[in-house]
Amino acid sequence: MSEDAAVESVRYDILVPGSSLAMEGCFLGISTIVLIEAGGKRALFDCGHFTTRRLLLAALRERSLAPSDIDIVILSHAHFDHALNIDLFPDAQVYLSQEEWDYIQAPFPDDPATPPYIADILRKTSLVLIEGEVEILPGVTAFPTPGHSPGHMSLELVSSAGAVVLAADAVKTAREALSGIPDMEIDPKQRAAASLQEVLRRGRTIVPGHFPPLTRHDDGRITWSEIQVAQLLLR
Repeated sequence: MSEDAAVESVRYDILVPGSSLAMEGCFLGISTIVLIEAGGKRALFDCGHFTTRRLLLAALRERSLAPSDIDIVILSHAHFDHALNIDLFPDAQVYLSQEEWDYIQAPFPDDPATPPYIADILRKTSLVLIEGEVEILPGVTAFPTPGHSPGHMSLELVSSAGAVVLAADAVKTAREALSGIPDMEIDPKQRAAASLQEVLRRGRTIVPGHFPPLTRHDDGRITWSEIQVAQLLLR
């Protein structure tokens, strides 16, 4: 397929906007979930967890879709807030990096985000393990961004308006993008800062894991127009 054809075929839609909302000692774990349409397939980039389960299902219904309409789920990494709704998609192929798969066989004892049972859950799926940079669908390329987790990966989407990078937690927030300092690194090789810079280098539009989309301008400025909105209900 030519690059022009890939440009026409790749579309993305944020189903669940990520949030960086936290409280003392915890955070709400609302990660960005993105629907991608390319090459005649529908893919999700991450799938959230029980906190966002109803939000995800409602977003699919609003688009006249059901979980069975999703062909592929691409997991940026295996943290609970990105992966635990995988049971909603029993017929989908599930993509994960080989390095992340190796890591989750025995997560670090002090890892606060990787469920110790996540490997058992993923073994029940149609799991596809990938290494390095891989074009999963036409115009949709996964590339390694380790650091936040040892096997984290992000996606680059071909776009006529410039490359779109779905960063997941390689760039979680605008603060990380502006400061260049990654938060919560679970990688003894300390690769998170380099991965953050790789996302910024590749992306014209950057969709963080816990923040509205960012725009990188030619002069290096990072801007955004959306704000995080959270309706807090006390009951």
